[in-house]
Amino acid sequence: MPDLPEIRLEQLGELRTVDQIADYLATGEGDVDPKGRDAGASAPRQAVDLVGLPAVDVIERPYPAEPVAVLLDEGGADGDALATALKDQGWSVRRTTPGDDAAHTGRVDLYITLVDAAQDWPDAEQRLTGAILTAGRAADTLDPATGRAGFVTVTRLDGGLGLHGRRGAVASLVGGVGGVVKTLAAERPALFCRALDIEPALSDTEFTAAVLTEIRDAARDTLEVAVDEHGARWTVVPGSHGEAHRVTTVDLDGELPATALTEADLLLVTGGARGVTAECVRALAAHAPARFLLLGRTELEPEPSWAAGIADADLQPAVIAGLAADGARPTPREVRRVHGSLLAQREIRATLAALGDRGEYVAVDTTDRAAVQSALAEHRDRITGVVHGAGVLADALLPDKTSEQIARVLAPKLDGLRHVLDALDGDALRHLVLFTSVAGLLGNPGQADYAAANEALCRFAAGWRHAHPGARVTAIDWGAWDAGMVTPELRELFTARGIPLLDPRVGARAFVGEFAGPPTSEVCVLVGENTALGGGRPGLAPAFSAHRDITGIDADEVIQAHRIGEHAVLPATFGLGWLVGVAERSHPGLRVVRALDFQVHKGIVFDGTRHDGFRVQAEAEEGHGDEVIVRAAVRSRSSAGALVSHYAGTFLLAPEPPEAPVIDVPPVTDGPEDGIDIYREATQFHAPRLQGMRRVLDRSADRMVLLCRLADADVAGGAYAGRLHSPVLADVILQGPPVLGKELLGGACLPLGIGRAEWYAPLPDDEPYLLVLDEARQAAGGVTVNATAATADGRVLCRFADVTVVSTPDMADKFQESVRRWQHQSADQEETTAS
Repeated sequence: MPDLPEIRLEQLGELRTVDQIADYLATGEGDVDPKGRDAGASAPRQAVDLVGLPAVDVIERPYPAEPVAVLLDEGGADGDALATALKDQGWSVRRTTPGDDAAHTGRVDLYITLVDAAQDWPDAEQRLTGAILTAGRAADTLDPATGRAGFVTVTRLDGGLGLHGRRGAVASLVGGVGGVVKTLAAERPALFCRALDIEPALSDTEFTAAVLTEIRDAARDTLEVAVDEHGARWTVVPGSHGEAHRVTTVDLDGELPATALTEADLLLVTGGARGVTAECVRALAAHAPARFLLLGRTELEPEPSWAAGIADADLQPAVIAGLAADGARPTPREVRRVHGSLLAQREIRATLAALGDRGEYVAVDTTDRAAVQSALAEHRDRITGVVHGAGVLADALLPDKTSEQIARVLAPKLDGLRHVLDALDGDALRHLVLFTSVAGLLGNPGQADYAAANEALCRFAAGWRHAHPGARVTAIDWGAWDAGMVTPELRELFTARGIPLLDPRVGARAFVGEFAGPPTSEVCVLVGENTALGGGRPGLAPAFSAHRDITGIDADEVIQAHRIGEHAVLPATFGLGWLVGVAERSHPGLRVVRALDFQVHKGIVFDGTRHDGFRVQAEAEEGHGDEVIVRAAVRSRSSAGALVSHYAGTFLLAPEPPEAPVIDVPPVTDGPEDGIDIYREATQFHAPRLQGMRRVLDRSADRMVLLCRLADADVAGGAYAGRLHSPVLADVILQGPPVLGKELLGGACLPLGIGRAEWYAPLPDDEPYLLVLDEARQAAGGVTVNATAATADGRVLCRFADVTVVSTPDMADKFQESVRRWQHQSADQEETTAS
């Protein structure tokens, strides 16, 4: 039908009800929400947290020669300082304000948009609109064909992306620019995209240094980065960087705890009489004695006599007949409008019927300030909580976004909440729950304005909670709901795309749970999977050389526990993790599942020598299907200027690890922890912090099985870790081969290489697992041994095959020295504790 709008897959899956489909077909618009994969009877509830990041691996020259930057700001001191700093580093800088079309002509390699804290709600919307329009121009202008092309926004809220809430609820609304950045990354994955929030207290020098460092970061998995007052870096999880740290499960089993709501509570709910919000309200009403005031745009009118008693499924023919009763010929558009309106009113009446005398509906447009003030005047003093569920979409890719579309999406989310709160006594509110979206948390093509609005509300929630510490404040980033018009065919389509669906019963139960117990510190939560609704992964990272400063790492207790003789030595698993982490973070969405020919050419010894010249060099190529192959090495320059290779290997990255094999393992029985003898007798040198081999379960001439356990640690902010590789826990795996090697070589051994490493699942943190050592073979200059970590039922977690171990004449003496040192330190600690 030529007069119908084009519908993208994301939009089709998001249309929940018949009237939404009718609205969309009639106008190209729709009050719709995200959809997804096959629903389950449970879902994760994931706290949105800030987590620490390692220092930047700084690429030397990521941008083309003679780079050009467009700096958009309003003429403040930050812009002055940044423009000067860019020019000092060889950039040509076009400094302008948002909306200046002339700045986008010609070649541009980097956009930097400085977004000041909002003065008020309209100011926040104006700044977000400007950022969206600028991102649209950048999407058309930037070309990564000859080097990095980047889009960066910079705020100075609280050094925590606005999530600390210290800057104030309204001022922090501009933190919604993170949603714009994540949307651009989803639409143009080849671009370098980052939303920065720099602590306001940092000096001009510290501020510009932070920005200039971030734009050269080798990592592409951190779309949002905060820099705090100490210069420490933070990002948000769950997200592209990693999974949530605080996760609980919402399911349909068991009893829900009692809510904190009483008969005295009156909850105002925007968008609350229809769709998902209505489902949540009905579930809450079944578990709590509160009353509900529902706001919506649909006017309730008497149903025409020709529609009375007609089932929803048969209503459209009745609409056509009713409209034609007076001889007129209704247009398809008019039929859709009336049909949709009747269905909407029926849904509202059904919601009110479910609430009984505890529900009341008020038809009002929340974007109309005066109308909201008038509608709420008689209820103002009784309202104790607000649930803000209103929202609309106007999907279009960033280059096609218009100011009118953006305003239409921002208005119900931002103006709607502002007008409601302005009409109430904010200090009297005990509950504020905002419906936000995974589209904001993770980005979604075509929804930059929707993402910005939702991320702005998350920041508003943080600021509101900071100002009202006793209130219950939660922004719920909803995953895709399996509701409304998802047919089996659509469900199969979204399953194929890997987009999860949220069972409506589970979603409603999660909503009820937000009112249970005392208020928590979890201001923003994701209900659903950490899976974006759309967008692609970045392609191959261009070959690069990136500098890493390792100063201070030797002070960590883990590194101090790895002393060979007099000096601490960086464990080989840290060298391996260095390369694994760089490969993964430059290829978001992939993880290293295999490594070939990892070699320790020259270990890093902390003997007082300066360690400030290390560079990781990486080059990627396409593998099979979605796989990527990265060849990487860590090198430095000697004092004489010679190139020194420290670690090197080839790494295979894939979206998921292969299915884990199962091996034969002996049963785990009770017994003494005799594994400590391996360390006491100087077969190994590790101090107690790294002593993970606990018991010998089985031993023969060519095979050994040990029960292992070790607590993990975050060293250097995870700079030496991968998705499946912990350098601390993996050190225990490499401790095993020298044990067999000693029997064959007759002396203490060190590992110098891994022929093939395979990762299937992370090693357990402070939980037992088995280490199987076998297939020991004589090789040139040493011995090779296989080391396999497995669960108690034999499922392989990781395998280091053909681990090369060597022995030198002085190694036994160094091991003995290490053991004497840690035993002496342990004795001193015991004596101190006893005294």
